[in-house]
Amino acid sequence: MQLEKLLAGLQWRGPLSLDAILTDEGPSVIDINPRLLEPMNAHWAGVDLVGVALDLARNRHPPTQGPGRPGVRSCQLLLAISGAAKTTDSRIGVAREMVSALRHRGCYAHAIEESTPTKDDPIACVPVVAAACATILRPRSWRSFHAGAAGPYSLTADAWQQILGLRACAGAPESA
Repeated sequence: MQLEKLLAGLQWRGPLSLDAILTDEGPSVIDINPRLLEPMNAHWAGVDLVGVALDLARNRHPPTQGPGRPGVRSCQLLLAISGAAKTTDSRIGVAREMVSALRHRGCYAHAIEESTPTKDDPIACVPVVAAACATILRPRSWRSFHAGAAGPYSLTADAWQQILGLRACAGAPESA
């Protein structure tokens, strides 16, 4: 596989996260990060990505793990607030997102908060409350959160449509 060749060529011994589009011709990699991303959802599903990363860093072969439990859901409210402000450009949109989260409705039903869990750390809610207040007062303030994070290089909905359009031009099916 291409990924195995890449890792062997780099003599990589650490975590590697990637995003890929599955096509009829096989996976098409669109993003590779030389670090561990989103390990908590895997942890709650019963997969220890952190332990594997530590074993690899120590040049040890990690033990084989079973498949994770399907259906485990996690969320990141801080990112969702910024996303709601960006996509709706309205105070109501941000407020609706907050209400859905507080009532555990929609995508928040049975989901575990990843980045700001308040159960054992109530102070973790401070960034969420600050982002909610800022974006409710001025919805376009999401840009200040976006600029210092993954926003400048993350895949947008428009970019995804452009990728699908390019694939269609190349004769590949659009549903990946």
